[in-house]
Amino acid sequence: MAKNKNYAQHEVLEVHEMLTVKSAAAAKSSLMQGLATDKELKELLEEDAKVSQEAIEELKGILEEAK
Repeated sequence: MAKNKNYAQHEVLEVHEMLTVKSAAAAKSSLMQGLATDKELKELLEEDAKVSQEAIEELKGILEEAK
C-alpha cells in the first residue's frame, strides 16, 4: 500500500466506489454460503468472502491515508 497522502479527489472517489462494490460482493458471498448445498461451491464462496474482506480492509486503509 502506498504511503502517499496526496490523493486527488477523483482517486478517493474511485477507491470509495471499489469499497462499496467489494462490500456488496462480500455480503452476497457470505449470504450465499448459507444457501449453498454443494461443498465445492460453498468453499468457493468462503474463499471469495475472505478475499473480499481482505480487499475491504486494504481499501479502508487507503481511505484513512487520504484523510
